[in-house]
Parts: sequence; C-alpha cells; structure tokens
Amino acid sequence: MSLEPLIEEFLLERGALKVGIATTETMAGGPPSADITYRMEGARSAVSFALPLDRDRIRAFLAKEDRFGHEEDNIGTNLRSKDLSWELAEMLKKEGHAAKGTAANMKYRQDEEGWQLALHPDISHRYIAVRSGLGSYGWSGNVGIKDYGTAIILGTTVTDAELHPTEPIPEGEGFCDNCKLCYKSCALGMFDNKKQTSVTLGGVTFTHAARREQLLCDFTCGGFNGLARSGKWSTWSPGRFNVPGPDDHEELLKEFFRAVELYNRRPPMPGGFMHVALENYRQHMTCGNCQIVCWGNREDTRENVRLLHSSGCIMQKPDGELYALAPDEAEAEFYAMEPERRALYC
Repeated sequence: MSLEPLIEEFLLERGALKVGIATTETMAGGPPSADITYRMEGARSAVSFALPLDRDRIRAFLAKEDRFGHEEDNIGTNLRSKDLSWELAEMLKKEGHAAKGTAANMKYRQDEEGWQLALHPDISHRYIAVRSGLGSYGWSGNVGIKDYGTAIILGTTVTDAELHPTEPIPEGEGFCDNCKLCYKSCALGMFDNKKQTSVTLGGVTFTHAARREQLLCDFTCGGFNGLARSGKWSTWSPGRFNVPGPDDHEELLKEFFRAVELYNRRPPMPGGFMHVALENYRQHMTCGNCQIVCWGNREDTRENVRLLHSSGCIMQKPDGELYALAPDEAEAEFYAMEPERRALYC
C-alpha cells in the first residue's frame, strides 16, 4: 500500500478535517517560507492538515461573553496541531523515511534583521495548504475549507518521502464567495478592501487582499490596541490608541513601540501565554477576528460580525479584570479615569 492513503487515514482518524500534499516541485519559486527544506534538509514532500476550532467558544468570544473558552481552545488546538505533526513524523520514520513535525504558530525565522516585526515563519502552513489543495485563500489571506471557512488551525509535517502531490483547488471553487465580511472584523483595517496581492507557487498563482501595513495587525492582534477606528466596538484589548494610518510607517512604528511599553505597565490580564518574539510581554487571545468570523457561508459569518460589532468596548479594572460596556459608556468611563491610569491605554 502506498504511503499517501496511510497518511490520510492516520490524520483523519485523529481529527483532521482534510489532508493535502505538496512537494519541492509544487512549492518551487515561492517566497522563502515556501522552502520546505528550511525545516528539514533533504525534505521532498510536505503533508498539510487542518483541525477545527470550537464554534460555540468562538461566538462567546466575539460577543464578549467569555474570552477564556476560545483562548483555551485556540491554544489547545495549536498544540494539538504541533503534536499531530510530530505523531505523523514518527509514523513516517517507522516506514523508513526521515520526517519532522512543525510548530503550528509562533515559530519564526530569526536569521534576518528586524525579524521580531516581520515574523516570517520558518515554514508557511498557508502556502503549503493552498498549493496542496487542502484549502484556498479567503479575502483576508487566511486559508479556509468548504463548510468550515477559516476557523481552523493548520499543521504540516515534512519528510524525505517522495509523495504524490495533490492538486490545488481551482479558482472559483474555494469556500470564499468574496463577501469581504472579514474586512469588517478588522479593527484597524490591516488588509485592503479592494486591492489584491498574489503569490506564485510551482507555477500556480494565488490571490488574496493586499496588506495595507503589517504593523496594524501587530498593533491589534498583539493586544496593544483594541478600539476599532469607528469607536463603536473593540477587540478584547482595552487599548484605545489613536493609531496612525498605513501611509506613515515611521510614525506608526514609533507609536507601536510606545504602546508596547505602556502595555507592559498595565495590570496583567488573566490567562495568556508568553510570546516568543517579544519576551517582555504576556500575549493574550484578544483578536484573530478576521480568521474566526468566517465559517464558510454568509449567514453564519454575517451573524459572527454582528455579534462582534454589537459586543461593546472592553475596559480594564485596576486588578486586571476585563469587562465590556456600550461604546458611549466606555468612552465616558475612560475619560473619567485619573490621568495616570488613563495614560496606560492611549
């Protein structure tokens, strides 16, 4: 029996939603993170798989009803992805092949200047997933699959086995119907609503929304800022910065580092985990909205965005506890704070 059916059966039995296979040939010509040999010298193939996130916990997170449930599930699913990639690697070793698992997230290339801001992964799960046909790009640039959207966690195992690659999903047959509701879930508008960017892997070109400025995502998904530009809703972060637009990189960078310093002086929020790139602050699940709002159909995704936009704005008590208020109430309470405390958030 060939390896491909064994690999698929192994992963599906352990909870994977779908499996794809890419090779050095099908990944050729892509950006550095498309090079699967960076992870393992001599690698010839990469196996891609996806695990689902808990939808009930996502909705409670978006509605500001509960943060811990989704944070726990998200961290747990990322860890499960890592573990499963190594479990598959061990299976492949028993079949006589060299193989390595990968981290699902937070593993970055540190061999370039400014890597802490660029955060380029050692190997891109997204590139491998779209080229192998495991999934396709949504407008946000997150990868999703039909019936699940982008509320998934990807994983990858690399091996020297010469596996038969699976075909990418043909254009127009993916899960994304270009509703762009993901755009409405981004507090600072990191990606564009109209412009596209592309990547070519093994002669096949894939497109998604252009990034207006990566720092806007660092600012919000990093937990430093939470308030949307509209002022009508926030992420789970209590930050209320007047964040510069994407056209002034130097000013945005300056404000970003100021926000990091203030973040470290705020009362610690419950939960969270240490971020490997910025070791002096505690990372919390406060956003990720563009990924988790999309469930692969407009009805569910529209409801998710509605929950987010009507969830209010997060505030923080002196002991670190977070709570949500209606936008006007949150603004009034914020400006009623003593100046020294208010200065930690803006």
